[in-house]
Order: sequence, then structure tokens, then C-alpha cells
Amino acid sequence: MIRALRRIGIGLAALVAIGCFALVIGGPGLLKALQPGDGAGVAGVPIGGPFTLTDARTGARVTDANYRGQWMLVYFGYTFCPDVCPTDLQKMVAALTAMGPAADRITPIFITVDPARDNAAVLARYVGLFSPRLVGLTGSAAQVDAVTAAYRVYVQKVPPASPGAPYLVNHSAFMYLMSPKGKLAAIFPADATAQDLARQMAKDTATPAAS
Repeated sequence: MIRALRRIGIGLAALVAIGCFALVIGGPGLLKALQPGDGAGVAGVPIGGPFTLTDARTGARVTDANYRGQWMLVYFGYTFCPDVCPTDLQKMVAALTAMGPAADRITPIFITVDPARDNAAVLARYVGLFSPRLVGLTGSAAQVDAVTAAYRVYVQKVPPASPGAPYLVNHSAFMYLMSPKGKLAAIFPADATAQDLARQMAKDTATPAAS
């Protein structure tokens, strides 16, 4: 698993949700270390790119082009995640709330890694539990595979422990701040607090050169 993460070029630190329980490899300064700066990616590997998905609330087909001109804060997970995903989404919403009016230029987006269960109706109900601002995106298995590949997201379905039990999905759990031009501006790991996120996003999104 760790070799797989290294292959995608995130060698500075790794965060994987193992059955949605976080494994963190890194240390102090991790938030700063994962600031790519030039929008090119991490360790020379591009992160982000075109996607076509479905907005869970409206049922509309959306692409990355729909979000040009605005900052995106993107998180990948799934609605059946027992722990890490809801915690991280709460943190995301708390950070945006702490930013006040400055957060209006950021669209928070939750993209499922489990489209088989997270259809539009399920995902719309789920994101609504966190914030009316939170956008939920789903799609076909091929569409989700394409966007997780573009963002270098590690995803692995785990067989159920017993017959009839729900399966879990191992997945990397970074938050990606994407600029209004669709370029990577920052990656935030799980050990960043809501205050850390708010402070860094306020700085990043206020810099015209980063847009």
C-alpha cells in the first residue's frame, strides 16, 4: 500500500484511511511540506484534471469547467465510512465557517469513491447533514475511477468481514485546494486542524498569483 502511494509521487507524507481509520506517516510541518506552490503537483506528479460527474443535489452533469473562476476544496470519501470521512467533513465545514466572508470564494466538494452505494439520492442526503454549501459529486464507476486517478487517490475495496456485513473502502484522505484555474494550490493532511485549514486557505486564496 505504501509502495503504491510512493509511486504516485507523494513521498513527503502519506495518509491512508484503512477501513476509514487513519494511518498518518509524517510529522511536524506536514501542512507546510505539502504546499506545492506552483500548481504542478507533488514530487513532479500532476494532481487534478478534467472530470465529468453528477451533482447529487441537482442531478445535473458537471465537469471541472463548471468550477472555473472559483476555488475548490476537494475531499474524497464515501457515505458508509464509519469515522474518518465524517470527521474530516466536519473539519472542512468548520474551517470555512471560521474564515467568514472570505470562504465565499471557495466551493467545498465531496467526491465519492464508492459509486455503487453512493447514488445521487444517498449522497445528497449525506452532504446535507454537514452544510448546504457542501457539493456532493458521484457518477458511474468509470467516471469515479477517472477522477480518482487524476487526483492520485488510493482506493481499495475491502471484502466484508462476514457474510451480509457491509464492505469498507480503503482510501487516501487528503483535502485538495484547487485554484480558480483548476491547478493544485495546496494539499492538507488529516492532522491539520480546522484552524490550520482556515488560516492557510485564507492566505492561499488571497494571493492573486496562485489563482
